[in-house]
Amino acid sequence: MRNTMTFKLKAVAAALTLGLAATSASAVPVDLGLSLVIDVSGSVSTAEYNLQMDGYANAFRSSAVQQNILGGNVGAIGVNVVFFASSFFTTSLDTFAILDSVTAINNFATLLDNFARPGSGGTSISTGTNRAIGLITSTSVGIETSNWVIDVSGDGIGGSAADRAAAATAASNGITINGLAIEASSTSTTITDYYLANVITADGFVETAAGFDDFQRAVERKIQVETQTGGTVPVPGTLALLGLGLVGLRAGRMRRTA
Repeated sequence: MRNTMTFKLKAVAAALTLGLAATSASAVPVDLGLSLVIDVSGSVSTAEYNLQMDGYANAFRSSAVQQNILGGNVGAIGVNVVFFASSFFTTSLDTFAILDSVTAINNFATLLDNFARPGSGGTSISTGTNRAIGLITSTSVGIETSNWVIDVSGDGIGGSAADRAAAATAASNGITINGLAIEASSTSTTITDYYLANVITADGFVETAAGFDDFQRAVERKIQVETQTGGTVPVPGTLALLGLGLVGLRAGRMRRTA
């Protein structure tokens, strides 16, 4: 009886080992796993949604960003998109796309450019953040890296306690959260201050856009920093929005390398 039980236990252990090996073998190594968490709440108009998506698309078309993506140790990154309002929206962009060539990057940019808005509603940043964490920590994530970044963008605030809890969960899983705060004007820092206090992790930073018309500049700058080799964030002064009086702030970001 004992021999039979021992055999069964060994068989189960072997099956688990094979399962883990299969998962590891099927995961594609990348330099960075980047999850774009995008606000589509009611405060974001259709025109503003289009400006956001155009901004992301053009950021990936940027030669500087493409050089960063293809110039890493592996020469590839994985990117997915999570849309949130009062809840998250399940879309085809939940799956991480592997960007390992100019063609792949440009195809992803076109996909973003033409992606229909999945919904609207209130604002719950933590819902979007927690959804991204869940996808990253899933056994079927599909990519392998030690460098995980969640990139939250939005023009509103959520529940501060829930947002801080989501940031703590990300940190405990080795995930950095950065923020892109979309302000109402060139003199406002309301969203930036909220993101600094509640949304990002201790090793994250916030880039500020002075309205949706400034979003493309801000997101291109942000993704360029996130994809650069070594992930070193410049001193705060170099993130200043010249002529606007706003600063993209960081909190001692030191990216983990893959």
